[in-house]
Amino acid sequence: MAHVVIISKACRRGRPPNVTTTSQKRKFYKEGNKLPKCLNHGCTRDVQVREWKYWSFRSECSTCMNARKEGRKLEGITFHKKNYCENHDAQLGFKCPVKKKAWKTTDFYSSLDLDHLDGDHHNNSPENIKTFCKLCHMRKSVRDGDCSSIKKSARVIDND
Repeated sequence: MAHVVIISKACRRGRPPNVTTTSQKRKFYKEGNKLPKCLNHGCTRDVQVREWKYWSFRSECSTCMNARKEGRKLEGITFHKKNYCENHDAQLGFKCPVKKKAWKTTDFYSSLDLDHLDGDHHNNSPENIKTFCKLCHMRKSVRDGDCSSIKKSARVIDND
């Protein structure tokens, strides 16, 4: 019987694998959790894992994210992330400091984030996700307590 051995990147670089990361990944699946699906319309892949240690996930799969960043289209898939801050109309109760037309003439795209409006990073329904610039995203997150470890939707991980 043949055995397949998967060697992590850390091991290939001469470091031992991160036991916390490995145990958190095992715990995630053992508890019956599943990775959220990519938020892009037409895509059915699992999202990319940002960090297993905190069960932190991106909103897109790696295939969609890489294609979007490279300006490539994927047949049958519509990217959800906008190329401007959706808070230009002050929907967050304050107006984005970057004018909407400035997004078209400058390269601000890397300073745009996808925000889960309800704070639940497993809820990738398109209605729950908006594109905000880093300035608006941080201001909203601080105001709404999205950065708080005591918030109900906060990622609380036991290191048992």
